Amino acid sequence: MASGASLWTACGPVALPLLLLSLAVFTVAFERGSFWWRWWRQGRRPWRELQQRLAACSTIEEHTLVLNQQDAAMAWGEPVLQAALILTPLLGLVGTTSGLMGVLRTLGPQLLLPPSAPLAGYAAVLMPTLVGLQVALLATALLLLNQRLRQWQIGRLQRQPLRPALAEHP
Repeated sequence: MASGASLWTACGPVALPLLLLSLAVFTVAFERGSFWWRWWRQGRRPWRELQQRLAACSTIEEHTLVLNQQDAAMAWGEPVLQAALILTPLLGLVGTTSGLMGVLRTLGPQLLLPPSAPLAGYAAVLMPTLVGLQVALLATALLLLNQRLRQWQIGRLQRQPLRPALAEHP
């Protein structure tokens, strides 16, 4: 495993964007974990509070607004995860390509390894792709998990019967 400084240099020009996206993914992961932990830890209380808010709605529009607000709260951070899912592998490939170009420059026109440089030392050029794929994998898992939990909970709320006065309005 590469040390932090060598990982930083191995990633080259994409090190900072990869680091920032990694921090964003970990921040969203922590926040979503905290959100769902509180949701489940409080038991039925958040569910009852939400049902009371829905029951207090006097129109279909208000009912839909409450559902949309809850959906937005549950979807927080998903755009960041989607961006990381797309950008981190691409940034990794850019970093690897940049590293390979440097390796080819070092090898010279005959593409010969210097006698003092082992071939294994050049494997570090693949590090940006590895980091990008790892962050994308984490972002994908978090995104899918959050989307499924959100869809499950919103689906449960949508299946709740409307107040009779709301059901009568077309």
